[in-house]
Amino acid sequence: MSAGVMDEFREDRKALAAAGYTGFRGAVVFAVILTVIGALFGSVVFAMIVGALVPGLSETVQVALGTVLGALVGAALAVLKVRRGNLEALEHLEDKEWRRYMRRLDGR
Repeated sequence: MSAGVMDEFREDRKALAAAGYTGFRGAVVFAVILTVIGALFGSVVFAMIVGALVPGLSETVQVALGTVLGALVGAALAVLKVRRGNLEALEHLEDKEWRRYMRRLDGR
C-alpha cells in the first residue's frame, strides 16, 4: 500500500471515531460490561421469574438459569446498541461528505 492510501484510511478511521463509531475493542468491552450487568440483574429478577414459572426447580437452578438469561439479554442489548450506533455514525459521516460534495459543486 502506498503512504497516501494509508493516510486516507487513517483519516477515515479518525472521522468515524469522531462521529461516534465503536471499534471492535470498544464493542467487546461494552458487551462484556453489559453481559456482567445482565448476569447480576438476571440472577435476581430472572431467577424469580423462572421460579414463578417452574416452581419445582431448586433455588440453585433458578439462579443459574436467571444468570444465564440475564447474561444473554445483556449481550444481545450490547450488540444491538453498538450496531445501531455504528450505523448512525456511518450515516452521519456520509451525510457530512455529501454536503461537502454539494458545496463544492455549488461553488463552481
